[in-house]
Amino acid sequence: MQYRLAIVEDNATARGTLRSHILSLGLFDISSFSSASELKQALRKQNYEVIIFDFHLGEGRSGVEWLNILRNEQFIRPSTGIIFITSDRLPQTIGQIIDCQPDLLLIKPYNMNSLSRGIKHYITYRRYVGDALAAIDRHDKSQALILLQKLLEKEVPLRLRNDVIKLKAQLLFETGNILHARTLYDTVLLESDKVLWAQWGKVKCHYVQGNWFECENELSTMSHSPLARGKAFEWLASLSFEQKAYAQAEHYLDNIQGSELSLSAARLKSMTYQKQDRVVEGIELLQKKREASQHARDRFATFTFELAEFYLSIAEQQPLTNRTESLSQARRLIGIAGRTQSDAQQLQKRDVLMAYAAILDEDVERAETLVAQDRESPYQRTATGTLITAAKVYGGLMQPEKARELLAIAHERNQASLSLTEQITHQQLLTQTEQTMGLAAEQATELNDNGSRLFVQQQYTKAMYYFYQAYTLLPETAAFGLNLLQCMLHVEQPAYRGFTVISLLDSLDSSILSSANRGRLNKLEQTFNENQRLYAATGALYEKQTNPSATEVETPAV
Repeated sequence: MQYRLAIVEDNATARGTLRSHILSLGLFDISSFSSASELKQALRKQNYEVIIFDFHLGEGRSGVEWLNILRNEQFIRPSTGIIFITSDRLPQTIGQIIDCQPDLLLIKPYNMNSLSRGIKHYITYRRYVGDALAAIDRHDKSQALILLQKLLEKEVPLRLRNDVIKLKAQLLFETGNILHARTLYDTVLLESDKVLWAQWGKVKCHYVQGNWFECENELSTMSHSPLARGKAFEWLASLSFEQKAYAQAEHYLDNIQGSELSLSAARLKSMTYQKQDRVVEGIELLQKKREASQHARDRFATFTFELAEFYLSIAEQQPLTNRTESLSQARRLIGIAGRTQSDAQQLQKRDVLMAYAAILDEDVERAETLVAQDRESPYQRTATGTLITAAKVYGGLMQPEKARELLAIAHERNQASLSLTEQITHQQLLTQTEQTMGLAAEQATELNDNGSRLFVQQQYTKAMYYFYQAYTLLPETAAFGLNLLQCMLHVEQPAYRGFTVISLLDSLDSSILSSANRGRLNKLEQTFNENQRLYAATGALYEKQTNPSATEVETPAV
């Protein structure tokens, strides 16, 4: 069987040499590209089973950044094999590559033997789990897990075992079986505590389970590793940001050199400044990142758009009479960033941002014209941030149904994001948007309904997520907080993200409750008292660390 393979390498000599080496293996139909933007255009027409990225592509964005973009915009199938090559041996570079979980990493200068051995190993693994990969591409992850389990029940070749476990743990995580996924990561780490993909997997499991204390402990340990340091500090900052500890988030990000701040980290840091009423410092940070990227077209456009969005966020918090300067700066920057764009997603982003500037300026006719010319562009490949802005535009155009549709896509896209930083910053933007547009009550009710359904299905971790989001979005609705509390008590979990059982009990007890909700709270207090020592000891530990502002099971209320 011939596999389709794409090589993305900006150096023509290196690209040709790599192609000739791989061609001699007789396994591949090879396409070569001098840039990732060329690959993106090709991916609109066909898929590749394997893609080889050079890390330094010489066009502004690194291979890792391009891979994340192509994944987020759904140009790459889940089963696609990813191989990275680089001559950069710096720990932060290797750490970035490992963090995106490639199937193979080759350090230049490599020889034909190491290249051949690595690629043959991947193809052997791909053939071994081929049926499971096909099921994943059909969006049938449950079937893929069944197939992987059958393989693991046999005697898996030792050299393939960790690869199969890695895929199974990833699928368990994505399907919500977090406890089982974490067990697999722990199994790998017992054999070697230096396996970085298992360390990151375990951290993500702790986060999804709401175990912030364990999450922060793991990240603090990883921050001492040269390969994980930058990402660990970025994720620690993200957790602090979600807890509204903005000064602490800024402190963590200060451990990363300005030149090494990723786009998501730079966005997070600018938001921490804004939350502390230091917008000038936020502007200066993004402007420095933009100026440092002047000779890298793609990166320059990315940070120019980012700075424009920052000015728009300033304008939306000001009265109409004070928006002139911010909107003028935003429009100028959007024009500069969009001037040389030919990519459909970037052009769509330009139009959406310009339309939102018009909405903030109360120029509805201009906004309508901009979105009208963009209506033929589907939103399946649109980035989460652009979807949120587009929803604001349609809200301003009095088209709430379209706004809700885009917000629903944004929620789904955000939950699938591999970046914790992007998840948290976009979740904050989603919450603010829904509250500003008057959709908070409707959205919170829908989230609570989803949580109730998952609770009945005994998917308690997922249920807690939805109850948490509903209560965060509409904290004055005690029923949502009671549902979260009931779920935590049922699984004997003393804390979930910024809430502890004790803090929830205290908060709800001091709320004005209906007689029915007061009755529910009294029952839950009885459950708490039966195992008070567990919640008191662990809850106090969580309170100190995060400093956040069984009985018959009854179905949580709607």
